[in-house]
Amino acid sequence: MHHSLRSRSLACAFAAALAACQPAAPRSALVPDSGTSPSQVLRQSCRQRVNDTLAKVEECIQRVSLWQILTHFQEIADEHPDRHGHGSRDTGTPGYAASVAYVAGLMRSAGYDVRIQPYDYRKFLHGGAVVPKTGEPVELSTDRRSNIDYNVIADSPFGDPNHVVVVEGHLDSIYGAGMLDNASGSTSMLDVALAMAKTPTRNHLRYVWFGGEELGLLGSRYYVKHLTKGQLRQIVFDVDVDVTATPNYDILIADPANARRAKEFPPNVIPESKVGNDYFTDFFRRAGVISRHGNNNGTDSISFSLTGVPNTGILTQQDCCKHDWETRLWGGFLGNYEGKIPSFNGGCVDRRRRWCDNLDNNNRSILELTTKAVASVTYNLANRKFRR
Repeated sequence: MHHSLRSRSLACAFAAALAACQPAAPRSALVPDSGTSPSQVLRQSCRQRVNDTLAKVEECIQRVSLWQILTHFQEIADEHPDRHGHGSRDTGTPGYAASVAYVAGLMRSAGYDVRIQPYDYRKFLHGGAVVPKTGEPVELSTDRRSNIDYNVIADSPFGDPNHVVVVEGHLDSIYGAGMLDNASGSTSMLDVALAMAKTPTRNHLRYVWFGGEELGLLGSRYYVKHLTKGQLRQIVFDVDVDVTATPNYDILIADPANARRAKEFPPNVIPESKVGNDYFTDFFRRAGVISRHGNNNGTDSISFSLTGVPNTGILTQQDCCKHDWETRLWGGFLGNYEGKIPSFNGGCVDRRRRWCDNLDNNNRSILELTTKAVASVTYNLANRKFRR
């Protein structure tokens, strides 16, 4: 197809998906299953009742509903293959636009005030982009991508708008479907948001799904850059949710104190982030699970750290390689964090031309555990008294 015609076709596809923001409801994610099993009854009641205690919120986080949401992200990728025929939700592609529409539709139907924030991501890039996580050049074919990318911003109707807790993660993939990185984190955010849709809170909750993370934190950089000073001051804390279901997992708390760029952060960030880190630690201790502090390198929370917003996060590792000390803490095997068979080939995430970061690259029980942790931290921060 001629370049201009193909570009217009992509633009039309994006416009159609984003104008509606009410995708065809996936039965697996939106419609309760028939039958009367306890888990099905709980899922239905959780969406209808007011979950006004932490215990009620945590009870509503169930692996069945999580897996249904994650499965729909896989379906989106499969329905929007790249030029090699593999499912894709990469920045600037129809698969990403469909992901935006899906998230926005679910959040709107749950009662959130949803806004789609567009930005021209190519203005961030000069020639071949470099991915901070891997250092590998990213090839962007201009005839297969839109210039415009999108963030999804969903605000709760509750809480003090002068004290905003942001819960964020990235929605885009790279080199494929991106089920672990980061449909898993996007799924965790969705399930927490749906469980807390009717939950009154002291502070205001804002959920943000960023685009362009894999190309250099583009969506989060754009978001914080375009906040006024007053809007930025209103954000009292940030929770990053990036990779939450790794098969050969670690349980790591994303602590900005351990970041490579920690010396660039305003002086309040590291000490004030402790409260969020402690909430994660307390949850895992209560669950009888070992956790350790990691770093927030390569995550969207860096964008918040650099602007003075304290933050925490959760991650379960990706790529390679798990060491002896990690197997002593969490079990598993040496080598790749991903997959079920020991290997040292680097796994699926961020690996060009492997296209294997699919649904089976996720662990259901770890997805449930970490999502409950995100729910606990979100609830506690949303009801904490902040002094600013």
